[in-house]
Parts: sequence; C-alpha cells; structure tokens
Amino acid sequence: MTIARVGGFARRFLGDRRAILAVSIVGLAATFVVAVFTKDSQAVGSAMFLPWVALLAFEFGVGAGVGAALLAFALFLVPSSEQGTALTAAFVVGRLASFLLIGAGVGALGSRLHASEVKLRRLVEGLPLAVYVETEEDGLTYVGPQIESIIGYPPAAWLASENLWRQILHDEDREQVLAAYSEAVAARGPFSREYRLIGPDGRIIWVRDSSTLVNNGERSHRQGFIVDITQLKGAEKQLERNGMLLSGLIDATVDGICLTDKNGEILIANRPLRRLVRGLEMPNEGPIHERLLAIADRTTEPERYAQRMRELADDPFSPSFDEFEVASDERDFQGFTAPVIGDDDEYLGRVWTLRDVTEQRQLDRLRDTLIATVSHELRTPLTSIIGYLELLGTGPEQLNAEDAGYVEVVARNALRLRHMVEDLLFLAQLDAGGFSLDFGDANLVELAGEAIEAARPAAEAKKLQLTLEHDQPLIVRADRNRLGQALDNLISNAIKFTPEGGTVKVVIEDRDTTCSLHVTDTGCGIPVSEQPRLFERFFRSATAGASNVPGTGLGLTITKTIVESHGGTIGYDSTDGKGTTFTISLPKIVAEQDEQPSRKPVPTALT
Repeated sequence: MTIARVGGFARRFLGDRRAILAVSIVGLAATFVVAVFTKDSQAVGSAMFLPWVALLAFEFGVGAGVGAALLAFALFLVPSSEQGTALTAAFVVGRLASFLLIGAGVGALGSRLHASEVKLRRLVEGLPLAVYVETEEDGLTYVGPQIESIIGYPPAAWLASENLWRQILHDEDREQVLAAYSEAVAARGPFSREYRLIGPDGRIIWVRDSSTLVNNGERSHRQGFIVDITQLKGAEKQLERNGMLLSGLIDATVDGICLTDKNGEILIANRPLRRLVRGLEMPNEGPIHERLLAIADRTTEPERYAQRMRELADDPFSPSFDEFEVASDERDFQGFTAPVIGDDDEYLGRVWTLRDVTEQRQLDRLRDTLIATVSHELRTPLTSIIGYLELLGTGPEQLNAEDAGYVEVVARNALRLRHMVEDLLFLAQLDAGGFSLDFGDANLVELAGEAIEAARPAAEAKKLQLTLEHDQPLIVRADRNRLGQALDNLISNAIKFTPEGGTVKVVIEDRDTTCSLHVTDTGCGIPVSEQPRLFERFFRSATAGASNVPGTGLGLTITKTIVESHGGTIGYDSTDGKGTTFTISLPKIVAEQDEQPSRKPVPTALT
C-alpha cells in the first residue's frame, strides 16, 4: 500500500465520527488502565485525561463532557492518594475545576457545532439535488443521499467505486463530458454540463452537473451538485415539437402572417409572408411600421397609405383592416391586424396578416364589367318588349281572354326581368363610383303610402292584410326615387315571404331628430345562422319557406346602401318561423342646403 493510499485511508478514517468516538473511548480507557496499574501520579497527570475528555465532550455534548471529566478526575485521584499525595482542598478543587471546565466548555462547543452540522446537512439533503465533494487525492469523498432517487445508485455505491460515474455515462455523451471535465480540472476552473446517465434499471436520466474548485490553502477540493433535468428535457423537446408544428401550420396557410412584439420587431414570420415581402421589396430590418412605410410611394394612394401606417403605430390596441394597391404591377393586398393583450390588459404585441387579393379583384372587375355590359344590352330590348306589350289590345281588334292572359304573363315576367336588370345596373353604378342622389324635401308618409299602393295587388293576390300606421306627415331630405326604391324592396320582400292570410304592417314613428319606419310581417322569419349574411350580395336563404321565393338576393343589399347614403341606419329583428321586422331610421334633415336640391355622391363600399 503506497503512502498516498495510507494517507487517504487515514483521512477518511478520521473523517468518520464513529471512528473518532471509538478512538476517544479506547484512548480514555487506556489512560485509566495506565493510571491504575502504574501507581504513579506523576506519570499519569491530568493532561493525560483531558484530550480524551475533550473528544468525548465534543461528540456527545455538555452532559457527556461533565460526566467524563468527573470519571477521569476520580480515577486520577486513585494513584495520587495511594502514593501519599496530599489531597488538599485547593489541589482537589483546582484539578476538578480544570477537568470540568474543559469537559463542559468543549462539550458546549461540540453541541453547537454538531447542531450547525445537522442543520446544514438537513438543508443540503433537503434540496432537490445531490451535492458531492471530491479531491484529487481521494476522489469522491461525499455524495448526498438524493443521488439514489436521481440516478438509482445509493451513496455507498458511489463512494465504493471510483469509476462508477464514468461507467454509467451515456455512450453518446461520454467522450465530450470526460474531455470537458478533464479540461476543467486541469485549468482548476468551473465545470458545467448537461448529459445523460444510465440508471441500474437501464433508464436514461438527463442531469445538469455543475462544480467549482474550493481552495482551502494547502488543500483544495471540488464541490458540486447534480440536478435531474429529465422532465425539463422532455418539456423542451415537446416545446420544440410544438414549435415545429406551429411553424408548419402557419407556413401552410395562404396568407402571410407574422407576430411582432410591443416595439414592432418581428418575432415570428411564416413562409408566405417572407415571399410577399421579397416581392414587395420591403426592408429586411427594423420595426414593421417602418418596413411598411418604406413602400408607401409605390402604392396608388401614398398619402393615405402612409397616414394609415402611422395610425397603426400610434394606436396599438385597435384592430384594423385595410386594402391597398401597388401601382407598378397593379397588385392588390389586404392587411389585417389585431393586438395581443395579456391577462393584465398589457399590450404584448400584434398579429399581422397580409393577403394577396389581386386575382380576386381582377375577377370582381371582370364580373362588374360583365354585369354592366349584360344589363345595358338587356335593358334596350326589354324596354321595346314592354312597350309593344302595352300596345297589344289597344287597336280596333280586342284580344280574346286567352290571348290577353298570355300577354299579361309575358308583361309580368318582362317587368320582373327589368327590375332585375335595374338592380344589376344599380350595383354596377355603385362599384364604378357613378351613383349619386338628388336630395329634396320628401314626405316619408307619402312615400310609404305610394309603396303600399304599388304592392297592394300582390298582397291581395295572397289575401294578406297590408296596413300603414302613422301620426303625422314627416318631412326628410331625401332622393324620392331611391328612398322609394328602398321602401318598395322591404314591402315586396315582406309580401313574398309571408304565407297566405298573413299580415304586413308598416309603422312610421316620430323620434325627435329622427324618424323610424318599421316593416313587420308574419312570415317564415330568418334563421339565426343566416342573419349575419342578410345584407350580402346575392345571398338567398336556404330555408324551406324561402327557397321557392323568386329573387336575385340584391334587394336588401341595395336597400342598405340607399338608407346609409341618406345618413340613416337599417336593422332587423327576426324569429325563425314567426316573422321579421325591418327598421329604417332616418334623420329629419340629412342636408343643410335648403335653397336648391343637391346631388350627393355615394361611397362605393358595400357591406
């Protein structure tokens, strides 16, 4: 056995409390034996007992120290008295005091140190990690009991085998970990690494191992701890997997999507957005507002576009929707944004969506052109057909009943077709920006009466009760023809969707600065699922009560546009199977120019 190993064994032995206790008890007993058998009080003085008393007192506390001191003093007196030593009071009290002082003092110190050690050990062993201590000469000298719950091997196994750690390192990590550890030891610097260990049951445990060199002067040791991060690694892997799924999800969308922080810096951007940004030649760096502003001069409305971007930067809490066109290649884009708000109403960032609607707008323009062209082409022959139908039977020879019935059918369908063409032309004018209103004073009660009289034949054919209720004439500023068209649409719709024997009622009310017109029917009603689409172009209800009713699905769209162009609003209240009420609210004065009628252009946007 080499000197180094002997020295290491001695240090481990002296570091064991049980070994120290055994040595102190044996040494005290040996001193007692020597004191009894040598009969020489000079050979066995108090100094021979005091070290062992101190050792016992240090381990067992004040009580043990006092007891050991009394016993050692009693045995010390035996050889002293047998040799005739004068046991004076001063001698006995002085020696007894020295024994008791050393025993009690060292015992008190030992109790405090022992309590501190227990407290520190409990603290260390209560942590969710395993502390270890190792030296260059002896290797691992201490390892916390938590190591067994983390890895599966008890502390005794780690202390008994110097190579256990190296043996259970994962094959894929062993080379890198050993190299990093050797480098840290050689440099007498810190070591920190995440790696895998193999437990006794074959399971893989991820750990974080951190240690540092503690220098105590002549001797130094490395102190560190091991933490189980298996669950953390699993969570990181799941988070990475979720991130890949999220990235795949947003990359698969048609729209360009990105997320920015509160300063406008892009955190996440999907592949379609990156492609659109390259096509628009936007800058690759900076807040998103600055990137968007950089292409303002390339749009068809630079000032409006730039102003909108500045508004978005100044008002982060409001959602937005905008559409713009790039002048160089006539590409149309729609932009949607929405704020991301935390639980404490803190602004965290914003979601941006960019959609290329160039193809859709091209189709819209083609459709509008087609509608306008077809409508114009149909209007002229329809006017001729209706005119000649009116001439039939006006000559000297009257039509017989059968022929007159045929002419009536043709005339009714021709008029219906003309109404459809007029609706299409209205929309074409609206989209082209050519729609305008001729304002003047109009009596709303009179307009409603005219609409009712025009619809009365259709109501009588279905045996409906058609009524008008009002208090007094109400004068509004309006385009009589357009507002009359809106009333015709509402009343004719009510008649079409009300079964035979039902009721259609028109009520006009004076509400100070506004007047309200209600059209109520007892028809089939509007299903809740269809109500959000009620004012869409060409929308037709799919319910059984409405599917057989003729129409284009443009009446409510046109009515809403006319009402809103007069500064009014339109709403509805409907119960499926029980009926519907449409309500128009109009200001009594929609223009302040009283001297002469005016023509007011109407916005081209339709809901």
